[in-house]
Amino acid sequence: MMEGDKDAIRELLHLYCFHMDEGHFEKLGALFAADGEWIAPYRSAIGPEAIATWLTQSVPASPRRMHYVMNSVIGVAGDGASAKSNYLVMVEGPDGPVPSVCGTYADVLIRTPDGWRFRRRELIHAFKGEMRLTLPREE
Repeated sequence: MMEGDKDAIRELLHLYCFHMDEGHFEKLGALFAADGEWIAPYRSAIGPEAIATWLTQSVPASPRRMHYVMNSVIGVAGDGASAKSNYLVMVEGPDGPVPSVCGTYADVLIRTPDGWRFRRRELIHAFKGEMRLTLPREE
C-alpha cells in the first residue's frame, strides 16, 4: 500500500458528496472509472457520462441537500481497494433540515493514472423518508 492511499480514497468519498450537493454532476461522474458503475435501489448507470446524465435528471436544484459520509472502513490491496461507509442525506425543509435517507455506500475502487476512482458504488438504503428526487415512475 502506498503511503496516503487511504487519505486519497477518503477524499474521493468526500468529493462525491460535495459535487452531488453543489450540482456538479460532470465532476461527480469524473470520479468514476471509464467502466465505473453507480448502483441505487431505483436505478443504475455505467460510465462517467451516463452517471452524470442520470444525476442531472434525477437530482433537482431545489430543495437543497447535503450528503454526509462517515464511519468509513477502507481496505487497499495494490491498485484496488474497497470501502464501506455510512451515509446520511439531509434535505431543506420548510422549517430547516429534514433527514431524507441513510444507509451504506459499498465501494470498489481502482487506482488510475488520474488517481483513485470508483469502479462500483452501491447505495444500500437502511431507511428513507421523502428523498425529493425525480425518479422514474414505478410500473
